[in-house]
Parts: sequence; structure tokens; C-alpha cells
Amino acid sequence: MKSAILKPAMQKSIEGRFASLFELSALAIAIGTVTGLMGVLFRALVAGIHNFFFLGELSLYYDPNIHTVASWLGPLVILSPVVGGLVVIYLTRLHAVEHRGQGVSDVIDAIYYREGRVRSVPAFIKSLAAGIQSGSGGSVGREAAIVQIGAALASRLARFMNIAQWQRMTLVAAGAASGLAAAFNAPLGSIVFAVELMMPEISPRTLLPVTMAAGAGTFVARLFYGLQPTFLVQTVTASQLRVSGVLDLLPFVVFGILLGLTSWLMIRALGWTEALLTKITANPYLRHAFAMLLVGLLIYAMKWAVGDYEIEGPSYAALQDILQGDVTSVWFFALLFVAKLVATTLTLASGGSGGVFSASLIIGAALGGVVGNLTHLILPHLDINLADYAIVGMAGMLGGTTGAAMTAIVMVFELTRDYNVIVPLILAVTLAIAVRRGVLPHSIYTLKLADKGHEVPDALQANTYRIRPVERAMTTDFEVRPADAMLDEVIGALAETGRPIYVVIADGKRFAGYIRLDPGFKLWRSRDAGLRLGDVARNDYVLARPQDTVFDVIGRLARRGARLAIVMGGVNRIPRAADVVGFIALETMGEGVIENARAYAPQATRNPFPLLYRRRVGRSFSSWWKR
Repeated sequence: MKSAILKPAMQKSIEGRFASLFELSALAIAIGTVTGLMGVLFRALVAGIHNFFFLGELSLYYDPNIHTVASWLGPLVILSPVVGGLVVIYLTRLHAVEHRGQGVSDVIDAIYYREGRVRSVPAFIKSLAAGIQSGSGGSVGREAAIVQIGAALASRLARFMNIAQWQRMTLVAAGAASGLAAAFNAPLGSIVFAVELMMPEISPRTLLPVTMAAGAGTFVARLFYGLQPTFLVQTVTASQLRVSGVLDLLPFVVFGILLGLTSWLMIRALGWTEALLTKITANPYLRHAFAMLLVGLLIYAMKWAVGDYEIEGPSYAALQDILQGDVTSVWFFALLFVAKLVATTLTLASGGSGGVFSASLIIGAALGGVVGNLTHLILPHLDINLADYAIVGMAGMLGGTTGAAMTAIVMVFELTRDYNVIVPLILAVTLAIAVRRGVLPHSIYTLKLADKGHEVPDALQANTYRIRPVERAMTTDFEVRPADAMLDEVIGALAETGRPIYVVIADGKRFAGYIRLDPGFKLWRSRDAGLRLGDVARNDYVLARPQDTVFDVIGRLARRGARLAIVMGGVNRIPRAADVVGFIALETMGEGVIENARAYAPQATRNPFPLLYRRRVGRSFSSWWKR
């Protein structure tokens, strides 16, 4: 009895208190504001590291959309990513392997497998490492670090305030959204990003904090960096729209398929390269130093070949040139595509820290330049604009690698503010995700999680069973008996139905409890012949009204630690035995969940144990034949 009394209190302490929607929204605004400020500081950190390594200056201003001038180090700039990379490995190895994670993947894992608990110290250390990686020339972006900072701040604040688990998970998603919004000046895309990848529940109570946090993070970033979009695109008037017919869309169909295959290649290349580098050397410092030496050589080779470093850091300057129409050579696009893909793969697969969001944009835009040039050669009568193909490539590559279709569409639109190519963009993103999922079900964020057994859902179905009224989900298979009735006599009088039978125990008019008789109860005999129903009455239940929802009942069962819900009709505030109209047991809920999921369940696959099945059936048939 003592444990039964303590269990609800323990459950409450685990869940925490429920904050009001106003309080949750206020916390989200605070998180978004602080995350925006942290994003500004992080950009200053990256600028300082970049200026020190490449320019030999102590300055906190750096515009990644403008090409870096030739380094004062000359060819020795090749060693810049190596030196920065060694510091990165030292920082990331300060914590155990299971605490390292990779940016967005770690936040997703925290939401689905750690109750929204993002480890603060490892998160900030990895963010610092990502800043050093990007600033010293590593081919990674800044977004993952700011996302992780926002998520860690939200998780720490939620635990300090001792709020409920679902609210903590909501705030973690809000912190991540505010970080992405602050990094790219794209609040809508950041909200959709959180919805598609980080929110187990989508409802007004969870969506409102996320939107407010993203808005606050964007507002702070705009105070420092202005209202302009992240990238400026070649201006096109309505009379110059280039994609206006069905024939114009056909090249984008091929492009979408190609983007899907390239997304698969990028995801798989990370695993292949990691395995190859591990075979070369098991020492993490030597492995990363070797890989970053190759990255440094690529950076300097690009400077020698095309006049700019192009692939160092987030490579926004190269992307800006493409979108402005300043570069048109197919050879430049092909070289940028290969170099950026190889540099990003080497940086991350060797143990580096940083985001793949930016790299996906650059790789997609470069591939768009290649496809646009080839389309013009094959179909010269089409009015081809390379900026269109670059924007579509950015969205398609982002969607293909992350698996987030709406995020890719909305985010790229916000980054460029170009609505002219929205139709081919939607088409290409859809095809890219479909093709990539056809050859590889997991995204770049979920593949490593799946490898360690942490599957993340890629769909959120509406659970119609949860909102069903209790009266439509309960069982009415029960009997009412007085508390002083003999247990053996009650069992002898009841008939087997093949299903559990519930006996309501009445002490006069008062409801005194229940017992459950499972199939086969006729074989049961009590040890005490004088045992009465009142002696074995159970009280591990919660009460419900017929019009309550199943979701409400689930919450009461969870808080009480009970096994059964008893449905009471009538208007009496004190439960009476005559008011009992039904029962909802845990297995009843399980059956309801299965029925709800049936419409969404995947198609049946091949029996994974066909030989075992045939062997058992064959042996049984052989034994029968010999008889």
C-alpha cells in the first residue's frame, strides 16, 4: 500500500509542473532573444577566428558573402584548417563518445530519446568547436552551432523551471528554431524546420512557443544585420518570367531526380569516407589533420584556379556570385560542386564539427549551374537563366539531404526572396526527396541515429483514437456484486466469455472497488474458503465520465500509475456502484491504437523467417502423416 501511495508523487516529480500557455510563451520569447544574442556573439567569434587565420588581423567583422582577399600567409594558408582542426578535435574529445553527437542530430535525439534534455556543457563546447572549424577554413556552416546553443539554453531553462516533459521538449524545439532563424534571417523556414524534424506534437499549445521564439531570434539578428535577405538574387520583372510553360518544366524533372541521387551520394559519402579514414589511422588527431590538410590544399587550389578561395567556411561568397549571375562557366560550376562536396565530406567524416545545411545549399546551387548550362546546350530555344537552376538546386539538395520538404521550399524562398521559380522548385524538391528515400530511407540527420538504434519517426499521423469519447472506447462486459458475496460463489455463477470480465463490488450503494477475472478463471480456487469480494477489491483505477476523451483518461492513468479507468454515468459526485457504465483497460487502449494505425500502416513485407516457418509446418505435417 505504501508503494501505491508514493507512486503518483514520484510520477509528478518526474513530469514536473504544467506551465500555463502564457508562461510557456514568455519563456519562448526569452529563449529566442538570448539565442539571437548568442548567435550574434557566435558570428563575431567566427569572424575573429577567420580574420586571424586568413588576414592576420584582430577584428570581429567578417561578411561571408564577400570573398576573402589573398592571405598574408600565402601558400601556408593550407595549414590553417589543420591548426584549427586540431583544436576542434581536442575540444570535442573533452567528453565521452556518447556526448559528442552532431549538431541538429543531437537535438533530435534529445527530443525523442532523452526527454528533451540537451547537455549544456557539451553543446557549448561543440558550438565553440564549430566556430573554430568554420573560421579556420573547414567546409562547414554556422547554423548547427547556433541551433544547438538555442536548444541547450531552452533545455537548461526548462529543467530549472521544473516544467513538464512535453513542455520541455517544446521549448527545445523553440530554441532550435530561434537559432536557425537567427543564423539565416528566415523565421518561417525555421518554424517549418522545427515542425518537420523536431516536434512530436503539432498543436496550438506547442506551435505558439516555437513561432514566438523564432520571431524573437529573427528580431535580434535583424537589429544587428538589417532586414535584407541572406542572399541577393538577380532581379527579374514580371514580364521577364522564364518558367512559363510545360516544356520549361521538363528539365526540372530530370534535375529533381539528379538532386535525389546527389543527396544520397552526399549522405553515403560521409559514411564511406569515415570508414576509409579510420582504416588509414585510428588516431583522431592524425586522422583529422590529414583530412584538413587535403581541405587546405583544395582551398588553395581553388584560389589558384579561379582567383578566390570559394570553398573555405560556409562559401556564401561563391553562392552569392552564382545567384547574382556573376559566374556562368560550366567548368566553374563543376569544379565548385566537386570541391565543395569533397571538402565537406572530409571535414565532417574525419571528426569535424559544424553544419551541413550551408554545404547543401552550395552543392545544390553548383549542380544547378551545371544542369542549367547543359540544358541550354541541349535545348537552346528555351530561355535559360542559371540563377533559376541554382535556386532550385539549393532547395532540392536541402530537401533531399534533410528529408524536410516544406523546410527546403520555405527556407530557400526566404533566403532569396525570389518567388519566380516556386513551381519548378516544388517539383524538384518533391522528386529529390522521393528518389533519395527510394534508395536510402534515412536523412543526413537520422542515419547515424538509426545506426545506434535510435529510430526517429518520419511521419506524424493524427491519432483519432485519442480524441474519441470514452463511451465509444469502453467495454461494458461487467457484473455488479455485493462486497459480502463469497468469492467462490461469484466465480461459479459467472460464465466464461473468452474475454476478461470485470466485477464491480458494491458496499451498499457505495462503490468499493473491482476485480478482474481473466479467461480461465473457472479453474481458479481460492486458498481461503471464506474469502469475500470485499477482501480482494482492487483500487488501482481512475474515474472518468462518458464524454471525457481517451486522451484525458490516458493522462490520469499516467499520473496515478493505474491500470484501469472506470466510467461513471449519472450526476453523483460521490461514485456509486449503480453509476458504473463501463471499463477501459490498457489492452483496450492498445487495440484502439492498432485500429487507428491500420490506415497508415506500411504494406506487408516478406516474411523475415520463411525457412523457419516452412520447417515448423513441414515437421508438423510429417508427424501427422506418419500416424
